[in-house]
Amino acid sequence: MNRIFTLLVAVVTLSVGVSAQSNKMLMIEEGTQASCGPCAAQNPAFDAMLEANNDKVVVMKYQTWWPGYDPMYLDNTEDVAARINYYGINGVPTAVGNGEEWANDCGAWPGAPACLSQDEIDAAYAEISPLTMDISAELVNGILEVSGTITADMALSGNLKLRIALTEQTITYEDAPGGTNGETEYNHVMKAFLGGAAGISLDDMAMGDVYIINETMAVGGLNIYNYDQLEVVAFVQDDTDKTVHQAAKDQSVDIVVDVANNATAGDVSGLPVVLCAGTQSISPVFTLINGGNEALTSADITYTASGGASMMMSWTGNIPTFGSEDIALDPIDVVSNLWNEATIHISVDNPNGATDDVDYDNDTWVNVAPAPESGASVEVSITTDAYGDEVYWEMRNGAGEIIAWGGNPNVGLDNIGTNTFPPPSDPDMYGNNTTYTEVVDLTGVDCFTFHITDYYGDGLLGSAGYTLKDSDGNTMHDDSDDYQVQAMKDFSSGAVGLTENELASSINIGPNPANDILNVRLNMDSGQENVIIEVMNSLGQMVHTQTLGAINGASLTEIDVKGLENGLYYVNVIAGEAIATTKVTVAK
Repeated sequence: MNRIFTLLVAVVTLSVGVSAQSNKMLMIEEGTQASCGPCAAQNPAFDAMLEANNDKVVVMKYQTWWPGYDPMYLDNTEDVAARINYYGINGVPTAVGNGEEWANDCGAWPGAPACLSQDEIDAAYAEISPLTMDISAELVNGILEVSGTITADMALSGNLKLRIALTEQTITYEDAPGGTNGETEYNHVMKAFLGGAAGISLDDMAMGDVYIINETMAVGGLNIYNYDQLEVVAFVQDDTDKTVHQAAKDQSVDIVVDVANNATAGDVSGLPVVLCAGTQSISPVFTLINGGNEALTSADITYTASGGASMMMSWTGNIPTFGSEDIALDPIDVVSNLWNEATIHISVDNPNGATDDVDYDNDTWVNVAPAPESGASVEVSITTDAYGDEVYWEMRNGAGEIIAWGGNPNVGLDNIGTNTFPPPSDPDMYGNNTTYTEVVDLTGVDCFTFHITDYYGDGLLGSAGYTLKDSDGNTMHDDSDDYQVQAMKDFSSGAVGLTENELASSINIGPNPANDILNVRLNMDSGQENVIIEVMNSLGQMVHTQTLGAINGASLTEIDVKGLENGLYYVNVIAGEAIATTKVTVAK
């Protein structure tokens, strides 16, 4: 989802009398990960200590992109990478306090959460800061508004930056599943920096100067799991030596909404990455968001796939303001071909049986790309890393039958992402740093799934990887997505098809002009083609689509055009990789 940031900055520096000096809050930033074994071992006790010192510490955590899968990293990859690289963190869990890693006095490593002691927290808090900071935040109609002051109790100069970030105090595994280390709660997870991770430049401050904080950020593009867990943290840091001079937080963000009833369309999940040619049934999972002040207890959800027949669900439940619910929609058929993306459109309306007070956020569209076509065979190439025994792969046809496999069957599809090694051995397991290539012959027209897994959960490291090539040697899929625990890739197959000239000569379409029924006559010798008929208007919008499947001999398809407006249309007949287009006029 795109992140939309609206930043309004009011920079005001006042000079006032000297205020009372303040203790320095300990600003703790930690790199951690939901599939990191040592993180699961150290974080619970670390978090308990931080919670016990809530009046002395400000905490923010960055969910990293290694060593395994972490959905919270995907929520804001840019800001996470910026802060991890800022500190040069190259292993997790690693934390910094007021800009530097604490000493390794527990037999682990510098910055290990287990090495932080109560004495170190007390000593940091006992320091007198040159600054006093106060912040407060509220969320007004989807806009985060942060206000406050920074008062210089002593003169302060340097490469000063004010950083303000939105975090979630607690995210549960149920809200963000996928991590493999067993952690069930993730605390103080960074969502986004207001204005970016680079921060807001501050001028040198003389004793008595006051900087007025007035920042805003739209949160509609952020993946927020629970709005009642929002927290805002702010800190002043010198980018020259990374020292944090003071930090503050607001752990109770008020939510204000001016409208009563507002059903908002959120994300769509549960869709395949690609779609094979033909008609397939998909089961979208739609995120419904309550953007109104009243609890959302009912709404109508309408959805279509590639302009086909619409389906409607009358949803009931109870979603609080800015809360959300993932709703499994009934399956819907989608017609896909080898050239065009399939479009899923979902719309929500009638919140609580009333008119929606905000109608511009009721719709969402998702495009699903067509699957690549392999031809009559596919070449699977696996290059292992130094842990070849951790790899397993298999290929299944549309009926779910395994037609080829390789690697360690004791890893399979279930014994994966364990964060342990070595796996149970098997005579068929792969060797280390070796390339294995297999050509798999495919029968007829079908949809196939290649599935590769990793026992430990770190994927194929370094130059190792996998490649799927079609019968002409073209790469269809590879390890460019750098999978960790598993990857699944779909592709279509089919025997060598007709040329476009052969296809065009086998088609007869009429009458032209048409005013009632348009007849599409086909005469094809091969029964191996998956034939699709599309009708598009002059604007390029699909107004009719129909999958005929394999045709052997003559066939007649009647298309009712009585409901179409007068004008020019294009009839596409698609057979395998060939397409033939005929212009047709509808005149009634």
